[in-house]
Amino acid sequence: MTDSIPTGFAPWRPSSPFMAHLADLGELYMREADSVLALRLGQAHTNMHSIAHGGLLATLADSALGHAIAHRAQASIVTVQMSVEYLNPVKPGDWLEAHVQIDKQGRRLIYATCLLQVEGRVMLKANAVFAVRAAPAPASDG
Repeated sequence: MTDSIPTGFAPWRPSSPFMAHLADLGELYMREADSVLALRLGQAHTNMHSIAHGGLLATLADSALGHAIAHRAQASIVTVQMSVEYLNPVKPGDWLEAHVQIDKQGRRLIYATCLLQVEGRVMLKANAVFAVRAAPAPASDG
């Protein structure tokens, strides 16, 4: 696996304090054209089995969902429910991308899916529901 960053991705600076702290473990990247959040998995992201920590993967999925939905729906949102299926292990050196699809958008609730992928292979699937909040500007990145 290479350490290079794929074309179209640039460093992403989250606005929430928690996600900024997560970025201290390794650079987060965003491809603005389609709101794909990504990272190169490092040793600091692993558990005792030398694969990605499940909490990191769930956090990445939640943040990718929030960011993509806020951007596409132009709404301020919060997570009200999320289920996660861990399908394959993510290893150090893997380029991990979070792809988000809005499944249904209502006035008060938005349903969406996030697939975490390495080279097109699905590693994690997250289904989530977000509540739309009254706010002066669209916002959410975890």
